[in-house]
Amino acid sequence: MVVLDTNVIIDFLEGKENIVAEVSKYPPSELSMTFVNEYELLKYKNRERLEPALQNLAVHHSNEAAVRAAANSYRQLKAKGKMLSDNDIMIYGVCTAHDEVLLTQDKGFEELGSNRVIVLG
Repeated sequence: MVVLDTNVIIDFLEGKENIVAEVSKYPPSELSMTFVNEYELLKYKNRERLEPALQNLAVHHSNEAAVRAAANSYRQLKAKGKMLSDNDIMIYGVCTAHDEVLLTQDKGFEELGSNRVIVLG
């Protein structure tokens, strides 16, 4: 599965052509999100518009492996003097623990140097 980051989900639903084209490369059954993305989307001001789409995405939850992967990523970034938000670090940890690839527009993820992240330009 491919985990869609919050910014990708919002832009997909808004019909941004480049994002729609990228997401459409994957079968709908291979698209998912993390519990952190779900949280971010449900607090979004246009929640009512988003909820039907969210029901079609599998949700990956946290576990011990996700917490450890997130903590390791935090330490790696801190050592470089770079940082991501705690939410982003946890999203990455969940993706790592579930052996998934994250599709995002957040260039900050490039600092991780991971093949588990696709940053859309």
